[in-house]
Amino acid sequence: MTIEEINKKVERLRVVTDAKLKFLRDHMTLLDEAFKELSDTQDQELDLVYAKIKEIEDRMNRQGPK
Repeated sequence: MTIEEINKKVERLRVVTDAKLKFLRDHMTLLDEAFKELSDTQDQELDLVYAKIKEIEDRMNRQGPK
């Protein structure tokens, strides 16, 4: 393998890694928002907690990887 081929391979891997990191950051933002919303929920409101989890899961599925 030549240096140019190695550099191209490294660059491709860097692009893939950056895309995966962006995906993780986006989902961490959604999870942070979810914890903020759920922190106000009381134990007797478990049905609301389930609804919020379902809503967040649906939101994450719609957004998918970017």
